Amino acid sequence: MDTYSTNRRTQINASNIFTLPNEISSGRKEISHDVKETLSLLKQFYDVPIVKYIDFKEVYSEHIITNDDANIREELLKYQQRCKEEKLYIFEDTFFESVSRNTEHRIRFYAQYPIYSNNNTVIGLLVMADLAPKTLIGSQKDQFISFAQLLQTQLNRDNDPANSINKKSSEKSNKETKYIHVFSLAPVAFLIALVLCAFTALLLYTIEKKELKSNYNLKTQELRKTLFNALERFDNQGLYISQKDLVVAGFIQSQKEYTKEQLNNLVQNQASENLNYKGYVVFDYQYNQLALWSKNNFDLAAYGFKGWLTKFDLRANKKSVEVFTVADTAFLISEIKLKNNSIYTLTAFDLSKFLKAIIGKLNTQNYNIFIVTPQFTLSKQGEVNSRVITNSISAVSSRFPPTWRLHVQPINKILTPTITKYSLFRLGLIALAVFAFVYYFLRLPRRLHNEIKDKNQLILNREKLFSSSLDALPHGFAIFNSHEFPVITNDVFNKLFSQVNKQNNQLSYSQLISIAQQHNIINHYKEHNKLENDHNQLIDIGFTDGRWITVVQRHTDFGGFVCYFRDETSAHQKELLLADVLEKSKQSNQLKEKFVTRLSQQLKAPLSSLKSIIEIAQKPMSASDFKGHIGNINTASEQLECVIQQLVNVNKSQTGKLKLKANKINLNKMLSNSASILNKDSNIKNVIANSSEKAVAVISDEKLISQLVIQLSTELLESSYKSQLTIDSDIVKEDQRSYLNLNFSISNLTTSNNFLAQLKLISQQSAINFNDDIDATLDIKFFISIFKMLGGKAISFNERGKTTSICLSLLVNVTSINEVSDITPIKNNVEPIMSNKFKSKSLLLVDDEPLVEMVIRAMLKNENLNVDYASSAIEALLMVSQNDYDIILMDIVMPELSGTDAMLKIKKHSNDKHTKIIAHTSDEQSNSSAKYVELGFDDMLEKPVKQDILINKIRKIIQTQN
Repeated sequence: MDTYSTNRRTQINASNIFTLPNEISSGRKEISHDVKETLSLLKQFYDVPIVKYIDFKEVYSEHIITNDDANIREELLKYQQRCKEEKLYIFEDTFFESVSRNTEHRIRFYAQYPIYSNNNTVIGLLVMADLAPKTLIGSQKDQFISFAQLLQTQLNRDNDPANSINKKSSEKSNKETKYIHVFSLAPVAFLIALVLCAFTALLLYTIEKKELKSNYNLKTQELRKTLFNALERFDNQGLYISQKDLVVAGFIQSQKEYTKEQLNNLVQNQASENLNYKGYVVFDYQYNQLALWSKNNFDLAAYGFKGWLTKFDLRANKKSVEVFTVADTAFLISEIKLKNNSIYTLTAFDLSKFLKAIIGKLNTQNYNIFIVTPQFTLSKQGEVNSRVITNSISAVSSRFPPTWRLHVQPINKILTPTITKYSLFRLGLIALAVFAFVYYFLRLPRRLHNEIKDKNQLILNREKLFSSSLDALPHGFAIFNSHEFPVITNDVFNKLFSQVNKQNNQLSYSQLISIAQQHNIINHYKEHNKLENDHNQLIDIGFTDGRWITVVQRHTDFGGFVCYFRDETSAHQKELLLADVLEKSKQSNQLKEKFVTRLSQQLKAPLSSLKSIIEIAQKPMSASDFKGHIGNINTASEQLECVIQQLVNVNKSQTGKLKLKANKINLNKMLSNSASILNKDSNIKNVIANSSEKAVAVISDEKLISQLVIQLSTELLESSYKSQLTIDSDIVKEDQRSYLNLNFSISNLTTSNNFLAQLKLISQQSAINFNDDIDATLDIKFFISIFKMLGGKAISFNERGKTTSICLSLLVNVTSINEVSDITPIKNNVEPIMSNKFKSKSLLLVDDEPLVEMVIRAMLKNENLNVDYASSAIEALLMVSQNDYDIILMDIVMPELSGTDAMLKIKKHSNDKHTKIIAHTSDEQSNSSAKYVELGFDDMLEKPVKQDILINKIRKIIQTQN
């Protein structure tokens, strides 16, 4: 950790040499202020003397230390160096007890958590310490992480000076990208490519034309050079011919005297060496013949020379020679200047052979040489037609007559420099290639952009499909990384924790749960134990709004985990409802046992009195004794009648309501009888009935009022220890109506009573508007139903010190006491107890389909059966707990609770073993009856049941019971 922090400090110190802008400085001041406030809140929340933020950049380091000295700082540095990994460290009192036995250590508690930057690197540490022993329990650890998260959010604001440089570079790159995008547009790229294409075509055309012209000039120059060379050689041939003339001239000048024979011999020697010569003649300036030589077959003297010589003297170019032709013989006349005069020579030669010899010496590669004379045209192949000489250049030799021209013709024709169609086609192809390349290059960024965009769109479409698929899941889904931060979530998860994520977008899983618990969004969180090699973790989360979420958490190989948040609210509510039904069933059985126990205790007194009277009646007695025993029998009968009335009220008629039997009631006597019943089992008079001075009689159901008094008195006595209960009554008139107030007063209620607690809760609302669907025990429902039948107006509780008073207000009609006899004849409203053979049987039909009730009632209308109906298994459980049924016809498939489960619960908790439960279902299997008998049913009826089968089955069961 020490090296790690030192490297960070070195990097930041090197960057601090730059001057920061004012905006960055102001931003740092604001962040420093926020850091100080966060540290102050942390110090107040945990009540510790040392809180500190260590910034590796040494920019925002802050601390709040109450007891500041060198030893404490050294200890903090030691604990910081001990925490080498980047995670949460907490050193509590137990750690220091086992490690540091030195009494000089003052810090007894130390906690540290790393602070991360936006790029997930550690930039600092949050530290808090205490000099006293301290332990973080429960959500305090998560709260410490929440403070670190808040500090991390404050430090990661956009105030880094490097951001301005990155911003400028990004702006520059954005401009370049903008230009690139402009050039990559199709019209712009087309115009640029077209301009470059035209420029390339023009450039290539110019280069081509210049190259053609250069080649033309080069070939023309070479042609001219070849002509000059050929002309020079041609002149040399003429010079060679005139050399013999120079020899003759030199001989004449060198000899003062010579003979004609000597000159003829010289001429002969000179001319005979050349095979092309036919003859040779020398003349003086007067045209006199000085010497003559000719071949044997050629008569040179026969030609006239004077006319040729005269023409020769008249030539324009005095330096040239003159050639006269006769047939194929050419006569070349030349003049040789001497000191005093000139001499003339005439050479006769075969013109064709002579020119062929010259052309042979003038032959040049890649060119044709022609000599054109007035008589014929010669080439190296011989005499040709002058028409073949085309595209040639010519010149006149200075040694030969001007009518003789030398022509040079290139073998490959030299053409005028013009661009051919082929060249234009080639240039067009090159220009088109340039256009295509430039257009493709300019459109490449756009094409790449579109390709990347298409790929991104494909990725986005896949991501959208993935997101929509996740959002289509009916339950929450989330993937968390190794730091417990969510990476992928769906809408159900976001809505599930929307209240937590409103103010904090980046929360880890632990922080999410912790904040939800702190804000009372979650009221239940339990992680179930998992197997050693199991990657799955099962978690139950209960929300305060009633939702129940089961989380399946699976840890992955990359260190994170995947959570599937399944909404189990409906199933959980069913479990709670079933548990509540079971609890109510259990309470109902307990209340039933309690009710039976109370009735049995109330029966003991009158039965014992009757037994005593019977024993006494067997002996002779006087009339006065008999009259006294009659009074005792009357009192015992009233007590028995009161008990019987309670039993009658428990059972309901077919309509489910109790019947009110009004008669005249002596209030003093009724309260006295009720008190005597309650006091029978005790030697101490726990119940005192205060009689009013003025005797009052009312018209109402005496049995039901007695039952209310006895039930409430019993509950009050059970909730007290050796306390006296006082009961009195009074009549109150209100709105021209008379109300009977039954007042109960008792002190020292020592034990809590569920009945009294629910009655007190109900007393806060109007009893008339009491809803039977309210969650209450069967005892309280029974009590309130009787209270409502008697015209109950209100129930009031009044507590003064240790005394508790309860007042029941009932609507009654007041009458005169004189109209009521002292001894009221006992009217037995209860049906006489018949033998089991003739007793009416009761049947409970349980089915969620009301039509089945109508059918069954119609089938059994002529049978001696009382049919009750329950629309659900839960309602059936409640009815069975209040009534005894001989037969229960149970549907199997019902919502919330099946008929099989209801049957098992009835048989488990019911004390009435003679009740027969018949399965009523549409199972068509051959052995279905045996299957249901194995499950616990007594028999089975198949839907739709026939009337004769139903009646025979019920009669058979009744006969068995009888």
